[in-house]
Amino acid sequence: MVSAVLRTTLEVMGQKGYAGLRVDDIADRAGVNKTTIYRRWPTRTHLVVAALTNLATPPVAVETGHLENDLQSTFMTATTLRATPAGRGVVRALIAERGDPEVDRVVCEMRERHRAPARRVLERARRRGDLPKRADVELLLDVLTGTINTRLRERPGPLDPQWVGRVVRLVLSGAIAGGRARP
Repeated sequence: MVSAVLRTTLEVMGQKGYAGLRVDDIADRAGVNKTTIYRRWPTRTHLVVAALTNLATPPVAVETGHLENDLQSTFMTATTLRATPAGRGVVRALIAERGDPEVDRVVCEMRERHRAPARRVLERARRRGDLPKRADVELLLDVLTGTINTRLRERPGPLDPQWVGRVVRLVLSGAIAGGRARP
């Protein structure tokens, strides 16, 4: 029942967008009562976040103490919305409807779930001295996730681990060199 509701939520959202997402439609298509949906997910936002989380597993922080490998491995543990046709439809709907407070909450929650593991890796590396103390972790995350997300948007399909490794190496070398260049 749960998987049918979550799958149907993404299908309907991919077709009708967030604004067109109605719990009645999901219940009918999934073959459940709408009260069943509301018991588990009290709001449409909760339902969409659960469906997106089910489709796109956030990365898992991999920590061996080797920053470059840890970041590459962390980014490679994620599955992405853009890897499936349904996911690409949902991403298009979310992008088109930014500015709607509910959509913005969904996007912010999903973004934070996907950034948190890499943030942990970067913050621990900074504490170990692998990154300069002044390294801007949020900026590093913006550059890394922005680059990876752009690649996924422009070239649907799985990420190439070697490409991810080159991106990580490039960003880290800039962060490390920038930390040495400052007085």
